[in-house]
Amino acid sequence: MSMKIQFGILNLFLLMIGSVMVVGEEKLPNDIRWIRQSIEYRTLCEQLFRQATVAILRKVKTEKNSDNLAVVVDLDETVLDNSLYQVERWKAGLSFTQDSWSEWVNREEAGLVPGAMEFLKAVRKKGVRVVFVSNRMNKNLEPTRRNLLALEVLAPNDLFLLRLDKDDVKEVRRREVKEGKARMKKVGPLKVVGYVGDQMGDFPSGQAKEFGKTSFLLPNPMYGKW
Repeated sequence: MSMKIQFGILNLFLLMIGSVMVVGEEKLPNDIRWIRQSIEYRTLCEQLFRQATVAILRKVKTEKNSDNLAVVVDLDETVLDNSLYQVERWKAGLSFTQDSWSEWVNREEAGLVPGAMEFLKAVRKKGVRVVFVSNRMNKNLEPTRRNLLALEVLAPNDLFLLRLDKDDVKEVRRREVKEGKARMKKVGPLKVVGYVGDQMGDFPSGQAKEFGKTSFLLPNPMYGKW
């Protein structure tokens, strides 16, 4: 075999290796990468949860009856970090589907949003009950509970109001918390002293002036209604 042919084969081999390396080193989209890798995301979350803790506990001190206080907290991208699901869908060239999401939830592999654990511990210590109002389907309740338990952020008296069907919007469930009706009938009405979420739908309408006081919005560039 001539030197020219050998050199050509070597070049082809190197090009093939280079192509494999490029494919293997593709960068995540900026939104997912920011959540998973940036110090700014972690810092913002921890900062917000600290602010929420101070503000909500200050409000708790002003309440005469502290026996029925609650915080309404979203789950996904508020307590549970599902960015790995986004990574997997992106690598497969696929988008969100309800079936793939349900399968992901059932795997119980979500991580923890920075600062969430400390916040939940702080409000519980003052006797404030945590009510998780999430658009996860109610059929996924048990794997959700186990995921939270594995992350050590679940308490025995935490409450869950997950979605029963497409008409079971969060506003309906937030009203049940306040009025002590329907799913909250056995618990009774609770006075909500704070809300934490990552989407505007996690908060009652007309809350604009409450952000930074009783309502706290976490950053989430991965999905939303924009």
